[in-house]
Amino acid sequence: MAENKTTITARPTTRDELQALAKPNESLDAVISRLITHFKSTQTRNRLAWETRIAKDRKDPTAVAWAERQADLLAARLAQRRAAQG
Repeated sequence: MAENKTTITARPTTRDELQALAKPNESLDAVISRLITHFKSTQTRNRLAWETRIAKDRKDPTAVAWAERQADLLAARLAQRRAAQG
């Protein structure tokens, strides 16, 4: 069964850059799929690293206290801006 195809509008420079990323005999569709897979993998890796850092910091009372102070400062700034806007 043949898959439906669609057209994506891109500038010639973008098309050329995608083609430059292609392996020999690799279609632009395959390049885009590879880029999407890489992006999702990187996004997951960054999220896991962030969650690891947060878990570590939550065990550190100094980091928790600092974060609470920063949150209070940001809340105060937001209140000031809203008050200044009327």
